[in-house]
This record gives sequence, C-alpha cells and structure tokens, in this order.
Amino acid sequence: MTGPSARVPRLAWLLLFLVVALTCHAARMGITSDSDSARRRIQELRTEIARHDDLYFKQAKAEISDAEYDRLKQELQFLEAAHPELSAPPPEVGDDRSGRFPTGVHRQRMGSLDKAYTETEWRAFHTKVTQELGRSDLVFVVEPKYDGLAISLTYERGVLVRAVTRGNGVEGDDVTANVRMIEALPPTLQAGQLPPPVLVELRGEIYLDDAEFARLNAERESAGEVLFAHPRNLAVGTLKSADPAEVAERRLSIVLYGWGAWEGAKPPQSQLEFHGQLRAWGLPVVKGSRIVRTADEAWTAVRTLARGRTTLGFPTDGAVVKLDDTALRTRIGEGPTAPRWAVACKFEPEKAVTRLRAITIQVGRTGVLTPVAEFEPLELGGATVARATLHNRDEIKRHDLRIGDFIEVEKAGDIIPAVTGVQVQRRPAEAVPYVFPERCPSCQTAVAAKPGEVAVRCANTRCPAQRQRRLEHFASAPAVGLKGFGPATISALVRAGRLQGPADFYRLTRGDLLAVEGVGEKTADRLLAEIEASKQAELAGFIHGLSIPQVGAATAFELAELSGDLAGFGRLGGSRVVDAVGPAAAEAVADFLARSENQADIRGLITSGVSAKADQPVRANLPGKVFVFTGALPGLTRAQAAKQVEAAGGAVRDSVSGKTDYVVAGEGAGAKLDDARRLGVTVLTPLEFAQLLGLP
Repeated sequence: MTGPSARVPRLAWLLLFLVVALTCHAARMGITSDSDSARRRIQELRTEIARHDDLYFKQAKAEISDAEYDRLKQELQFLEAAHPELSAPPPEVGDDRSGRFPTGVHRQRMGSLDKAYTETEWRAFHTKVTQELGRSDLVFVVEPKYDGLAISLTYERGVLVRAVTRGNGVEGDDVTANVRMIEALPPTLQAGQLPPPVLVELRGEIYLDDAEFARLNAERESAGEVLFAHPRNLAVGTLKSADPAEVAERRLSIVLYGWGAWEGAKPPQSQLEFHGQLRAWGLPVVKGSRIVRTADEAWTAVRTLARGRTTLGFPTDGAVVKLDDTALRTRIGEGPTAPRWAVACKFEPEKAVTRLRAITIQVGRTGVLTPVAEFEPLELGGATVARATLHNRDEIKRHDLRIGDFIEVEKAGDIIPAVTGVQVQRRPAEAVPYVFPERCPSCQTAVAAKPGEVAVRCANTRCPAQRQRRLEHFASAPAVGLKGFGPATISALVRAGRLQGPADFYRLTRGDLLAVEGVGEKTADRLLAEIEASKQAELAGFIHGLSIPQVGAATAFELAELSGDLAGFGRLGGSRVVDAVGPAAAEAVADFLARSENQADIRGLITSGVSAKADQPVRANLPGKVFVFTGALPGLTRAQAAKQVEAAGGAVRDSVSGKTDYVVAGEGAGAKLDDARRLGVTVLTPLEFAQLLGLP
C-alpha cells in the first residue's frame, strides 16, 4: 500500500472503525448529539443498567442476555464520549453482596473481565497488548468461560478457611459454610511435590453442570412446578441459600482458573504452570484449554469452543483469552475494573426466529399458572423444539407478545429454550394481543397474585389440575418414591375415581390397577409391592410429598425431626417451627395444617398403615472416623447421611485421601470410588453403611 494511508497505524484504523460503528449504532437507535436529549437518554441508560445490575448480581434473575446488557453499556459509553460534560466515573465491578451474609475482604482486589463480541474487537485487544509489550511472539491461553458465580477461596497452609464472592471487588459475601458443601472441593490441599503456600487466594467459578440442571428440572417437571430458567441463576440462588443442606442437595460444581494474593512461596510463572499446581493439590481445573501464539490461532480456538459448547457438559457463555506468562502480565498491569492482559470473547447465543402459534397455561401443584409459548417447530442446538416456558404473566407484558408474532428463541445457558424477543417490525396485522386468564383453565376459579409476587395462582386446592400434579409429586423420587406411578397411570386412576388424595394410593387394589390400560398382572403386583414398601419410608419424604408451599426436601427433613411421626406432624405448631425453618415456611405449614382436607389426608395415610417416622437415633459409636460419599443413597439424602455420621462421632469430607476411613458408594458412583480403590480405602455399599451405623 502506498500514499498517506500507508502511514496510518493499524490501531488508528481499528479505532476509526469502532467510532464509525458506534455512530451507525447510535443513528439506528435514534440517538442525537443534542445535549438535552442526550442528558435524558444517559439518565435512562444509567437507571436501566443499575436495575439490570441488581437483577443479575443480587437477585440472580437476569431479564436480558449479556449481549443486550453490553449494548446498553456501549450506548452509554458513546453518549458520554460525545458529551464529556455529562460523563460520570466508571462504575465499580457489579456488586453481588446480598446483605444476608457477613462480608469478607479480598486481600487482592477481585476484578471482572473486559469483553469482546466480535473478531474485530478481539483483534483490537490483541494489537493493543502486542504494541504495549513491544513484541509479537506472545503466548496466550484460551479457556472456556464458565457461566456461574465468581468466588475467591482462601487456603492457609493448605486448609480452606474462607470462601467469599466477588462482591464489589473489594469485599463480598462470606459463603464459606455453603461452599464447604460442594463435593468436588477438598477442605485441605494435597501437598505432594508442590506444597501449598502459607496463604493463597484461588479464584474460580461456582456453577451447575448440565446433568445436574437437567436432573433438577426433571424433578420439577414431574412435580408440575415451573422449570428453572437458567443454570447460572439457579447456581447463584443455591449458593446464597440460608440452608447449607440445600446446597448439598443441588450438587454445585466449582472450577479454579486464577489467583489473587499468594504469600510464602513464589507464584506460578505461567497459566499452564498454575493448572499443573491446581491438579497437584487435588483441585478442579478448567477443561479444554488451548495454547495459541497468534491472533488467528486464538480466534480459531474461540470459534471451535463456540461450536462445541453444547457438548462440554457445563454452562459456558464465551472463551477467556489470557497471557500465559505472568511476568508479562505484571508489565502490562491492571485496569480500574479488569486486567489488561485478558479478555472474555463472548459467544452469541444460538438463536432462531419462528412464529408464535399460541400461549397455553399449565397449572402447577401449588396453583401457580405458568404460560407456555407454543410455536412453529425449529432446530436449536441439534434438537427440534416447539415450546418454551414464559415463566409468568409479566414476561408476556415485557415482550408485548401477541399470537402470530415472529419471535426470537434461544437456548438459555445453551440448555433450555427461551423466548428472548419479538420482531415487532414483522408483526402481522392480524397478530392478537394475549389476555392472561382471570380464571383457572382447569376449575374456573378466579386467580390472583399475592402482594409482592409475580406468580398468579388458583386458590382452589381441589382444582383437578393441581390434584393431578400433587399426586404426581407425592409419587415422585424426591418425595415418597412410588416407582411406576407416572403421569399416565395416575391420570387414568384419577379419571376412574380411584385416586383423589395421597392416602388413596394405599387403598388401591389389584383390580383397580389391572383396569388401567397397559397395566398387566406383573406390573400390578410390582406396583402393589412399591406401595407396601413405601409405608416404612422416611417421614421427610411424606411431608415433602404433601406439596406444602415453601417446603422443599431440606425443610421437610427439619419438620420431620420436630414431628417424630405423621401424627406429630399433624399437631405441629408454635415458635419452635419458626426457629427450625424460618417464618415463611412456618406460616405456610400453619396454613396447610389449618385446612380440614389436609388433616383428613394425614389421618387417611395413618389409617391406611403408613408408619413413617423421622430418622432413628444412631446406635453406632465411630469417633474420628472419616467418611466420603459418592453416588446416590437410596432413601437417604446426602445431608441426612452426613448428619447420621456426625451423630455417631464421625466426620464427612468431600474428597478421598489417605486419612479417609470409608467411602460409601451408591448408584452412579464416580471418580471418588476409583480414588478409594487406588488408596486402599474401605468401600461400603449403602446397605453396609446402614448396618455400620446401626440404622434400621
């Protein structure tokens, strides 16, 4: 190239390109340089961004995608650049402090990451780094960006002493008790040839993997409950739970990818060395990282990760590209809110456009009306989808959804389909606004929303749809666990008048079951055997199965301990319930027990031979014995098993080491079973575990 243009640095061209792009973007959005209109728009943007920050960081209820959020930020930056007199100091890192936990201070500030949404933005970052360092032979590491909650773990002399969320970058929520419940995180670091430093802050992400997210939603679907919308929101809500047992039940995962303070030893000289150190300490490391040496290689690696993201097994919304050499990181330094040596290349969510055919209503077991979008089938993430939950009435209003609209559908967290927008410019003249029903579609009872809730409910507890869902939930694995009683079988028994409440399961005869289409003699006998065996099931399962609002598996366990048996639960009340489960759940239990039909259900279960009781006292004495659990334990949650061990004087740990005495391996046991065999640790079946502790 010759002439004056040849002397313009490449970075200047990139900056010019970005200015032109932002100007065009502003023009499309109707942004002008008029000071008054700019001032109004800047204030609107700051208010809207603050609202979304609160939803995302504090409430884990994001309403828009990351890309939509960043477009708001870009528009604000453009306007402030055009009107410096209206600009304000850049905001701090998004603050996730909830006010429900004590705070912990980071020894070294915990920042966020700058983002690149396009190849041009990535190349601008790469050019800036190479020019600042004055060299082109740089080595970068490309890692998948896990979509969860940022966490900082402090280990002192190899022992986990504190876990703090990012918060505002300076301090965050101290969630140590909940983080200790994560199975993959060892409480002590393995020393080996790489002894841990005196103190180290390890930075990472807490998330729900795809399998666990699918398991939890399958349970909710079988119970007729609204599905969880996004794995990140669920992971954040779980970690910020007041009940560590709920954290254990939902099987959170964690991955480590960086560090803050590092005292008493020399920190790693590269990202790859750090990965090796994490493995040596027995900590979970980022999967699928790649080494690259050019901008082209890096972008190819990013695109490869984007294409294969649905097969990774965990939620990801981008790739992080960071300098490998830590000495070079020190040279290039840190920005106000993010390091200058790393950038997050965000993936565009897989999205498709289709036409909305209808909005239908599902009635859950607690009476919540959930709208569902029914649309023309489309291919998304390798699967054909034709429906997506709309969560609640407000979601329909927010999108201004109309029957016949062309809608944008994407997979939230690359897992479940979600309606993310409407192409208003394509709206047909015949598109019909949707009117949310004022009466329950199942029983025609007037519906209403409680103060402070977005959910619309049917208050009729005898509603046929609610009854069907409650019966399905009672029979489901998280409750009593009547295998073989699926929705179709239960529906047939309801239509035949043989199944109206939970006690009716225990009144079914062989003839009742044989009358159901598809149920033969062997199946009928097996179902009767399931019913008979369940009479001795744990009391917490029956309480959970009664579909009491605010009462999940963990709360049901606490109520069972207070009650002793079903009759005791029917008489439950007073301040001790509030002390055990909190005011909201206690009020829900009181309302439930005050209704005559619910008391009739409890009496019916008792007279039908159900003798469920709370966990029996442990008769074993195992002082100092260390247990590790892996896989499913029939009839026993992980939290309940841990409580039994502790009652016997033992301790439960999350990882297998030479100090482990027993590994209890249930169905689906994983790598911990291999570790136990390699180290020669005694392995117990769930039955042997029960016998060892003297459980009935």
